[in-house]
Parts: sequence; structure tokens; C-alpha cells
Amino acid sequence: MLGGSCPENYLRHIKVVTGFLTLIRTSVSPPPDMREVGKAAWAFPIVGMFIGISLALFYCMCSIFMPQSVSAILALILWVVITGGLHLDGWTDSWDALGAAVPAERRVEILKDSRLGSFGAIALILLLTTKVVTLMTMTSPAVGIFIAPIMGRSMMILASRGSMTSESGMAAAFLEGVERRSCNFCRGFSIVAGLFAGLAGLLSIAAAYAAASWFRRLAESRIGFVNGDVLGSICELVEVTVLIILCIK
Repeated sequence: MLGGSCPENYLRHIKVVTGFLTLIRTSVSPPPDMREVGKAAWAFPIVGMFIGISLALFYCMCSIFMPQSVSAILALILWVVITGGLHLDGWTDSWDALGAAVPAERRVEILKDSRLGSFGAIALILLLTTKVVTLMTMTSPAVGIFIAPIMGRSMMILASRGSMTSESGMAAAFLEGVERRSCNFCRGFSIVAGLFAGLAGLLSIAAAYAAASWFRRLAESRIGFVNGDVLGSICELVEVTVLIILCIK
């Protein structure tokens, strides 16, 4: 069975992942380690669905009283707040390291540096700008903002399977816990989510997987491994890729 042998394990895994991916604090005893978070990876798209539903409902309420542009900006703000900017931090750290014209050892040092550099700042501005512009111009923004968080968290798990990791660290423990059945569940869940947007949704699945795979290979070639920052970056890249594809007329 997925994630465990009884409903209590399912619920625990959902609570573990909710507390890990969002600002919503959940009571889980005993506290999980990163390997258990990895074993609960099947729940990533489930939590992504909860995020997507919240954002879509919020956008729809805003759009009743406000123009699409303002509703899009407010929805993006809520998007950042719900997730606590978790993956945005990984996005900026990753691009600071990947964009630097320095040896791999120095890139690893930059990746561990929490300070925001020029490459990270540029990447952050481009990412948020693209997200908000796509939501402003999309025919069905509520559908896009529902699907994107699901795809981002599904592809994060799919791309992580079999990736190169450092010998120690939280990401290594997390990836050790990720099981094949979790990847299968994420794959199936992303396909079902994509169907909500019809042909464009199915196209977005292919584009999202290609983007996730490309970024994983880029990280492995330039810093030698995949860590939490890289996985967070994959989530952000997939989300913005899905939104772009859903803008196709």
C-alpha cells in the first residue's frame, strides 16, 4: 500500500508533508526525520492539491471584486505566504551557485551561503514576474493556479528518484526514503491533474517533466549532486513552466 499499511499512516504522512511544505503547523509525534519525509513523498501532490485549491478559491473570490491583474498579484502573494517561500529560497541559492563562473567546489560553497547574490536576485525577479504575468493573461487562471502546485511537487519527487546526492545532509536522507511506489503515485496524480486543463494540461506534463529533468542534470553537472535547494528549484521551475504552457491559445 502507498505510504504505509493503515489509514493512520496515510494521515501521518499527509500531516508530515503538510508541516514540511507549508507554514501550517501539524502535530506529529514522534517528530519525523528526513527519511520519513522521503517515505511520505507520495503525499507531496496531495499537499500540492490543497495549496492549489486554496489559491484557486482565493483567486476566484478576488476576481469577483477586482480585475484579473490585481487578483493575480494577490494570489501570488498568498502562494508565497502559504509555502513560506521555502522553494523560492532554494531557487535563489541554486542560481547563485549555478550561474557563477567558478570551479565546482566554489559553487558548493556559494550554494551553502544564505546571502542573496546577483544571479539569485535576477532569477527571483524573472520567476515571480513570469508567474504573475501568466496569471494576468491566462484564459482560466483558477485552473492554472490549481494545477501548478500539484505538478511542481509531483515532478520534484519524480526528478529526485536516482539522483546524485552528497554523502550526508538532509537531502540524502530524504532521497533515501523516496520509494518507487511514491513516484508512481506522483506520476499518476499529475496526469489526473493535467486532465483538468485538457490538451494543454497534458502538454504541460511533458514540458514540466522535461524542465525538471533538465534542471536536475544541470545541477549534477555543475555542482555534482542534488540537494534540498535543487529540489525546491525544480518545484518552482515546473510551476512556472506549467503556467506558461497553459497560456497557449
